[in-house]
Amino acid sequence: MKHYVPLLLLLVLLAGCSKDDDSQPTSKVNKEGLTNDITELVPQVILDEMRRLGMPIYGGETPPALEGNYLGTPFILVSSNRPDDNPGYKFSDYALTLSNQNNEKLRINVDYDNGLETGKGLGGFVVGKDDKFSVFVRVVSTNFVGSTADFVHVISGQRTEDGVADMYFANFMLDNKGNPDGLWIEEGEGRVVYDEDGFSPEY
Repeated sequence: MKHYVPLLLLLVLLAGCSKDDDSQPTSKVNKEGLTNDITELVPQVILDEMRRLGMPIYGGETPPALEGNYLGTPFILVSSNRPDDNPGYKFSDYALTLSNQNNEKLRINVDYDNGLETGKGLGGFVVGKDDKFSVFVRVVSTNFVGSTADFVHVISGQRTEDGVADMYFANFMLDNKGNPDGLWIEEGEGRVVYDEDGFSPEY
């Protein structure tokens, strides 16, 4: 005699299997602790070059609360892959505002003021764990003859009660649009800068 499994029981069994498969936790970050948004923005070769030049990058999907205003001073060149740069060079103070942090989407807005260069309302990506973090943001710059180029800015540090400790900043060329005027640096070139006294106060 043939035996048949009731359709309702079969559906229950299948539903149970599907639920088990879907219950596996999914991570928002890859094995380096970075999101797809970040890896699509920054080629691996540039990430590797930043690290080689001493830029700390703190991955993870639980960055600390960062909304606020911070001041990096004195802002000193750590290293560069540009032949004419000299470590120890002092840049203008770096005023940074972070807002609209969303840890569900790992996104954050960035405003900055660094001498004659400013950026307002830039959409960025944030990663980190515990009190350490890294923020990535694409910056479109225009030179004095009107040519544009795409850079990536990265800010890393350790959130404290009243500021950021050990703030580092990297600025690397992503796309110089063929550099038609010969005024931009080459793709993959950039600098790593830090707050020399080790603390960027919140203000």
